[in-house]
Amino acid sequence: MKHFFLIITLAFFLGFALPGQSTEISSEAQLKAAYLYNFAKFIHWPEDAFADKQSPLVIGVLGKNPFQDELAPLAMRTVRNRLIIIQPFKDINEIELCHLLYINPPVVGTLQAVLKALRSTATVTVGDSSSFANLGGIIQFVTRRGRLRFIINLEAARANNIKIDSQLLSLAVEVLGVEK
Repeated sequence: MKHFFLIITLAFFLGFALPGQSTEISSEAQLKAAYLYNFAKFIHWPEDAFADKQSPLVIGVLGKNPFQDELAPLAMRTVRNRLIIIQPFKDINEIELCHLLYINPPVVGTLQAVLKALRSTATVTVGDSSSFANLGGIIQFVTRRGRLRFIINLEAARANNIKIDSQLLSLAVEVLGVEK
């Protein structure tokens, strides 16, 4: 049964289409947007990350938004009965509340400084810089064998009081910070 769920989950990640799009994901931007939506389904934020049970889940982009059109259909969808809001941020100082944040370098300041500022907050940081996870980012997009995949820094997630479902961890090509 566990393997069946894993296969279904993997098929869902690889075959997911955003509303209004064909089932074939044709661009990297569409695929990243689909991943962000699906990441949110497998992540548990601490209760105090939300003001109340009706508070929305905020997906943000820090820096230039490479997939603004692809993220737009996510607005007004829900994850765990929370409405999704897409929020662009030009600067780290604009961020008051964000649950899932894609960081697109070059952002104002260094990536290391941005990740340090977000440490110990209930923000899941996502990026695709080559050393993103090693610098303390939680989820790093990587390309392996011509396919978009991801690395998870579990230690960084724990520092932000974020829990990640084992199903998502099993889909990562690498999980950093696993206790042995």
